[in-house]
Amino acid sequence: MSMFGTAMPTLLAFPEERPVFVREYSTNHYRLSIAHPMVGLQSRFVNFLAIEFTLAMSATAVAVLLGCAVEDPSLATEFLPLLFVPQLLFAGFFVRTDLIPPWLRWAQYLCALTYAIRLVLLAEFGSCANDLTIIPNLCAQLFEVNQVDEDESSLYWGVLWSLFFVFRLGALILLRKKATKFY
Repeated sequence: MSMFGTAMPTLLAFPEERPVFVREYSTNHYRLSIAHPMVGLQSRFVNFLAIEFTLAMSATAVAVLLGCAVEDPSLATEFLPLLFVPQLLFAGFFVRTDLIPPWLRWAQYLCALTYAIRLVLLAEFGSCANDLTIIPNLCAQLFEVNQVDEDESSLYWGVLWSLFFVFRLGALILLRKKATKFY
């Protein structure tokens, strides 16, 4: 059963997505490792890939929790933007977190995007934040506005992975609870 359950969605997804893949592959859309140094990013590609992977795992865990919480798949699809769009606000990238009302600021600590952005900022601008020759030091100002502390990089990684495990564990608990109420 496990073999068929995991293989069937993949079997159905690939024929549907094959034309998109062929078109993108034929126009060299899958050459990110070459484009990374050309853009002039300061951090290593592997570092950005690790941050992106961890953020994706946390986002997937939120989606799994939501999928376990609701009965109807279309309802889950409607609720997902309600969980992801506020992260754009609470992460501090588009709106400074000090402009968010104090009674709502606590939500930023539940958003995986907050920690991923902080890790990306550390990876990209960490070397210039302490450079005293740059006046004004825009990197240090960027860190201050986004509440990035260079000494807390491991904390940001830990929180990202913790959010993943907590949301996945929450999904498991919801499934077990619903399984006992089935009959």
